[in-house]
Amino acid sequence: MARFHEILRRLAMIDEGFVEGEAGLRLDPPGTPALDPRTVALLRVGVSVAMGSPGDSLGWSAARALAAGASEDQIADVLLAIAPVAGLGRVAAAVPDLGTALGYDVAAALEELDDP
Repeated sequence: MARFHEILRRLAMIDEGFVEGEAGLRLDPPGTPALDPRTVALLRVGVSVAMGSPGDSLGWSAARALAAGASEDQIADVLLAIAPVAGLGRVAAAVPDLGTALGYDVAAALEELDDP
């Protein structure tokens, strides 16, 4: 495998060890003593949505939030909380990818509404 193939593959899958080791980019904050890990992870979900991050990044941030103890309901509440500031369009665009990360197929659920 060509070196650039490996780099692109590891970046696309957000290989945390690779990103930290090769790019020198810390994915965990050095210390946020006033915020617990769950809150930090939920904030990352909100910022990822507000920035218009791609689906893989949204999935990664949702998975980290769940691993930090956040619930699916809390992740959904983050979307409601940021919608007035980030914009409903930005939030709606992120919903299918976040739904997938949470094990919910939003597109299929919308199709069910169309069925008589």
